[in-house]
Formats: sequence, C-alpha cells, structure tokens
Amino acid sequence: MTTRDDAQDSWRAPAGRQPHDQAYFLNLLGDSHTGLGRHEAAIEAYRQAAEEFRSSGAHCSYALCLWKVAESHLSLGEPWHALGYLEASLPLLHELGLTRHEALARDQLAQCRSELTGARLTTEGERSETVSPEIRGKGRFLLCPGPMDRRAG
Repeated sequence: MTTRDDAQDSWRAPAGRQPHDQAYFLNLLGDSHTGLGRHEAAIEAYRQAAEEFRSSGAHCSYALCLWKVAESHLSLGEPWHALGYLEASLPLLHELGLTRHEALARDQLAQCRSELTGARLTTEGERSETVSPEIRGKGRFLLCPGPMDRRAG
C-alpha cells in the first residue's frame, strides 16, 4: 500500500518530478534574495543550485549560476571572491554562446583584477590563485567550479 508521503519527495513535490526542479527553485530563490539586497543568502542559494545543475549536466544553468554568485560577491564589494567564479564561468559562457553574459563577465573580471592589483592582492596578469595569503584563507569559494569536460561521465 502506498501512503501519501510515499508519493512525494522531501520537497513535497509529486514523485517523478523533473530532475532540475530543486535547482530551478534554488536559482529563483537566489534571484529573490538578490532583489531584496540579501546577497549572502543569494550566494548560498546560487551555490546550491549550481552544484545541482553541474551534477545533472545542465551546463547552461550551471554557468549562469556561477556568474550570479560572482555578481552577488561584487554587490557585497568582494572582488576577491568574485574572481574565481568569473574565471570559471567565462569559458562555459563562451562555449555555450551566451555572448551577452560572456561580455559582462569579461568586463567584471577585468574590473576585479584591476581592483585587486590596485590593492596589491594580485599582481598584473596573474590569476586568482595568486590572491594574498591573508585573503586566501577567508574565501567562500566552496564549489570549486571549473571547465566541464562533456566527455566525462
């Protein structure tokens, strides 16, 4: 015998729901937090959504969530956190042909690098791995995104 609880998952959605539903919900939740100026909460929602999209192979949504995490960090005035997300999202945005987002991310990345070079946290032309030890240990770059190899998995 099937009970009502058996026919629903932990999100109270009907069993057999679309595999990306939770990730889409988290992405929309992040958008809502962003609209309300709650950037810390938005970052967490976007990070969770990105992880779900990445694990399910939703490349476009994954790339956009990485970019949204970076934007949220920039809204908080944290270019050192945004840098890695922008570097990870750029090749994906390019590969997916999302030219508008790619151009925005490229401009944001240049601005981050300029700000961090001016603050002597990175040196000219270096990537985010060169962030000073004082900042490196304080990062929230938990997702560790990078270029996805579509041949894998």
